[in-house]
Amino acid sequence: MAGTRTPTREWRPPAPAAVVNDPRMRARRVEVARHAGRRRMRRITAVLAVICTVVWALVAIRSPLLDVDRVQVVGAERVAVAEVEAAAATTSTGTPMLEVDADRARSGVAALPWVDEVRVTKLWPGTVRIVITERHEVAAVEVPVRGPDRWALLDAEGRVLALVDDAPDLPRLPGERPTAPGRTLGAADRQALDVLGGLPSSLRAATEATAEGPDGLELVLDDGFRAVLGDGGALPAKARAVEAVRQHAGTPDDACRIDVRVPTAPVLTTGRGCA
Repeated sequence: MAGTRTPTREWRPPAPAAVVNDPRMRARRVEVARHAGRRRMRRITAVLAVICTVVWALVAIRSPLLDVDRVQVVGAERVAVAEVEAAAATTSTGTPMLEVDADRARSGVAALPWVDEVRVTKLWPGTVRIVITERHEVAAVEVPVRGPDRWALLDAEGRVLALVDDAPDLPRLPGERPTAPGRTLGAADRQALDVLGGLPSSLRAATEATAEGPDGLELVLDDGFRAVLGDGGALPAKARAVEAVRQHAGTPDDACRIDVRVPTAPVLTTGRGCA
C-alpha cells in the first residue's frame, strides 16, 4: 500500500566461528610454557651460582687460608734478612695475599744500600719470594767523624754501602768524604770508582789507592809502582799492559811509574825518574 514503510533491521557482525579445542594444540602450549619456565629457572640458578662463587671467593681471600704465611728472601749475604723483610713492609706474615703490593715492596727493598736489583713474586696461596742481587764494594774512603777513624765502603757506582771502623783491604780514594750509607758520591769520585770496578780482580787487589796526578788517574800499587792510566778508556788493554810490565820489571827499589796511557807502548820509569 502506498505510504507503508518497510521495517529496517539492525546490522550485526557475524558470530565468530567456534574455536576448535584441539588436544594437540593445548599440549603444545603447555610444552612451550614449561620450556620457558625451565629456561628462566636456569638463568636464575646461574646468577645465584655466580653470586655464591663471588661471595665464597671474597671470604676465602680474606680468610687465613690466603694470608702471607712465609716471606722467602734469596740472595741476602751482606744485608740482613730481617732488614729486607722490614723494608718490604706490605709482605709481613698475616697480610692477605691480595693486599701485598709487590711494587711497593720492591721499591722499599731497592732503597737498602747493599741492594742492586730486586724481584718480588707472590706464590699462591701464601708465600712471598724476594730475590735480591747485592752490590760489591770496590773501594773505601775515609769519613771525618769524632773518635775512631771510620771508613765508607763504596761500589763502582759511588754508592756508600756501609761504614766500618777498621780500614778495609780495598783501594782507597784520596782525602775524606762526609757521607752515609745509601748516598752516592760525586761525578769525580765515580770516574775513579768506575775504573776500579773494571779492573781485573788481581790488579784491583794489588791497588792500595787511587790518585789524581798531572797525567790523569793513577793507581798506587802495593809493590811500589804507580800505574798512570790517564782516563778510563781502553781499560782492559791498560790493565794487561800494567800486569805485563810488573812481571818483567820485578819489584822496584823506589816507587816507579808505569805509564800505560798508550797501552800498546807502555813506558817504565825507574831510578831517579821515579815519582
